[in-house]
Amino acid sequence: MVTSNSNVPDFLDVLRSERRDLLARLRATRFPVVKPGYSQAQVVPHATYAPWLDDAPFMKVYEVISANTLVDIYRCYELTTLARQVASLPGDLVEVGVWRGGTAALLAHAVPEKNIALFDTFSGVAKADAAYDTLYKGGEHADTDRDIVTRLFDELGLRCAIHAGMFPDDTLDGLPGRISLAHIDVDTYLSAKESFDVIWPRVVQGGMVVFDDYGFWGCEGVTQFVNEDCSGLADGVLIHNLNGHAVAIKTSKAN
Repeated sequence: MVTSNSNVPDFLDVLRSERRDLLARLRATRFPVVKPGYSQAQVVPHATYAPWLDDAPFMKVYEVISANTLVDIYRCYELTTLARQVASLPGDLVEVGVWRGGTAALLAHAVPEKNIALFDTFSGVAKADAAYDTLYKGGEHADTDRDIVTRLFDELGLRCAIHAGMFPDDTLDGLPGRISLAHIDVDTYLSAKESFDVIWPRVVQGGMVVFDDYGFWGCEGVTQFVNEDCSGLADGVLIHNLNGHAVAIKTSKAN
């Protein structure tokens, strides 16, 4: 016969208490400040809903592309869901800062009926400037080439247009006239600024620009650009969702 003991803590209560303690200690983590005004702490939301675990198409393609991206599953799933949301809008997909093609393939897989234009130097991080950027000096993440991206797209049966060179300096002609979603993953202030300046006017109403690197330690230059130039958009709104993305949504028609 099993008897209850009121002095024994409930198992779920113990788990909840331990979880609260663990999250509190993680949130108390502080990182060295490498740019004044850009303090960094470990961001750990309390939410637990994980819809990607129930999204079989996403999980299947994520297993294939995960070795080709440095972007975590949370941001990867967000890119997928945002791409699905713009599926009915006019305009192509764009990614600036492709590395090995993982997130580009996710976008293309989410809306295969759209064209996707990819831009990368394939020689590492570009346009690092000590006046804005902290850890990046230029040339990081050069362990890639366009053939790696092509092979990934071929494996998934997807298509893309790859434009190798400095963006927008050398490859602006490859930028679509209308854009429904652009993913800017470039790590540095000037590269983010110059990419956004030419992309945003072409984003259709309801379309989006997703900045990776926003809020990451070592990518303070991108955070600075977004804060300074995108927080007060006259024709859009900016959302910082705490997962390492900032999302600019076009609310009025492009010029």
